[in-house]
Amino acid sequence: MPTLLQDSYALQVEPTGGFRLLDWGSEMRPQDALDADQVRCVDLTTRLIMWTDEWAFPLGHPDNGPASELLHTYRARPYTVSGLAVFTGTTTSGGSVLGLTEDQALVLVDRFFNRHRDIPRPRR
Repeated sequence: MPTLLQDSYALQVEPTGGFRLLDWGSEMRPQDALDADQVRCVDLTTRLIMWTDEWAFPLGHPDNGPASELLHTYRARPYTVSGLAVFTGTTTSGGSVLGLTEDQALVLVDRFFNRHRDIPRPRR
């Protein structure tokens, strides 16, 4: 887990397939990264959380295929993610949300692209 001496990040996944590495300071909140009042927390592992805007689907935000596929790599029965998604580290006992190291964030991107690599291609 990142310490206060390390840089810490969050990985933002856009519905368009864009990935952005966000600086994640000690005062950052998922609400800030998602520009949302209410967020949904999805624990993926003991060290990884996906955050989404609770109102994205009701407000008609586009489906986020890349985030849904990343969710599927951790859960056998994922659901459709709408709008932006942000991946962070776990929460502390005081309620702060820890960031990821740069390597942890890049592993998520790699995990997304490796999932597509294993799809069989039609023969010509």
